[in-house]
Amino acid sequence: MSENIPAKPFLEKIEDAIAEKHDLLQPGDSVQTVSDEMVALGTNILPVSEGGRLVGLADVPNPGLDASSYGHDPKTTRISETMNRDIVFCYEDDDCAGALRKMEERKLSHLPVVDREMRIVALVACEDLRARIRKATADHTEVGTVGV
Repeated sequence: MSENIPAKPFLEKIEDAIAEKHDLLQPGDSVQTVSDEMVALGTNILPVSEGGRLVGLADVPNPGLDASSYGHDPKTTRISETMNRDIVFCYEDDDCAGALRKMEERKLSHLPVVDREMRIVALVACEDLRARIRKATADHTEVGTVGV
């Protein structure tokens, strides 16, 4: 059986797919600040860093609302009190397809990208990866196919 297999986009590294970088959240940031940032970026996940290293994730759609529902003031509650310490991330030298799988399995719009010392490099968007893979697939099929 022969299939059109886009070789390059699946092997392409995340570091090549990073479109933009954002300011890092700190454990002392208020839940309200984090919530506002998530809304502004249109994401359901943001990395929290300490000294530039990934220490947690703000991963509820609206952390301010979530904190309020538990009786906490979003303006005074720190993200370190509510952040998820079960961190989902990818390394900058991971391939795009693997990162996309992680995001789709966990229903994440974005994924933190870190280096091997866990320093945050960027935040990559699921839609950006999908678009890169679609484009590379289209480019590849115009050139030829790989038989399987």
